Amino acid sequence: MRNRILRLVDPMVRLPMAGLDISDRSLKYLKLHFGKRDGVEFFDEADIPAGVIERGEIKDEEALVGLLKSWRKRQSWSIRSALVVVSLPEEKSFLRVVQLPKLAAEQVRNAIRWEIESNIPLPPEDVVFDHEVIHAPHESIDHIDAVITAFPKNIVEAYVRVLKRAGFSPAALELESQAIIRAVAGDFSSLAARLVVDMGSNRTSFIIFAGSAILFTTTIELGGKALEESIQKSMGVDEKKAVLLKKEIGMDRVREEGKVFTALIPPLGALADELKRTIEYYFNHAEHAHGASPKIDEVLLTGGDANLAGLATYLASSLGIPVRMADPFQSFRQNHIFSIPPLHRNRSLAFTTAIGLALRGHR
Repeated sequence: MRNRILRLVDPMVRLPMAGLDISDRSLKYLKLHFGKRDGVEFFDEADIPAGVIERGEIKDEEALVGLLKSWRKRQSWSIRSALVVVSLPEEKSFLRVVQLPKLAAEQVRNAIRWEIESNIPLPPEDVVFDHEVIHAPHESIDHIDAVITAFPKNIVEAYVRVLKRAGFSPAALELESQAIIRAVAGDFSSLAARLVVDMGSNRTSFIIFAGSAILFTTTIELGGKALEESIQKSMGVDEKKAVLLKKEIGMDRVREEGKVFTALIPPLGALADELKRTIEYYFNHAEHAHGASPKIDEVLLTGGDANLAGLATYLASSLGIPVRMADPFQSFRQNHIFSIPPLHRNRSLAFTTAIGLALRGHR
């Protein structure tokens, strides 16, 4: 009875927050509805012109403010609350796993401040940071492992400044990888080590997590655009045709006489090589994860360009590890009575970060 009452009261006492995912070339907005039957209340996306944001750094604040204002005005009927949880760019973050002596909870944050100086290549006064303690599965561990996430203060201040000028109220800002894991993880108690590959238009992020903790992140400058450029160069077609061939044929060895497959092998081979290096790095540093698997058990694909036909099969063959498409609504399904989402499964992959951001206040 108590849980039933809480379920009915919950939507009334929680503020209606939405997820706002801002990347170099697009913004994605998604708001979840929590009530008798949960689901997606509203979602939308808009393009961001080249040069406004570069590698996560806002280069033209005026242009971004104008774009956000005009987009919000067009969607004013659907966007009734200005409260948002916003992603911060993975490229500008610093994530470190550090070991601390066993300390009381109130002492950990002070100890983290000292670790910032030796682990983050910026003066402490120029850093905004947070930390998460990795909880050991048993008490025999003689130390504390903590994950430090830090950002340059000027990057954070620029995003907050733009959002407020555009009429939004940022309830929280967090790393893209934190939102992605919140969306796709499902079982946060599992000690299996999983690697999420978030493939976007201009870059791809790798996120390794086990249990409730993110243990490693990195970003490479290879995404869907690189695949399209390889098709253009190899087959002598224009950009529009390359995009069409990528989406409709992908890694099919037969269609178009295998020419698309051949064109995609160089960039996807480079992606597989980077994944192998990341997996090897984790294997050599897995002692930091309390009780976690010393090897990567599974690879999950997400992001708008993870929809490439045959990508999971190709990577599984290259890596020798199970590879599958992530479910951006995995965590939501496990904790809520979920109605059918209004966006197709393939399209939802592009909204993974926005979904995770929207879930922040409803864990």
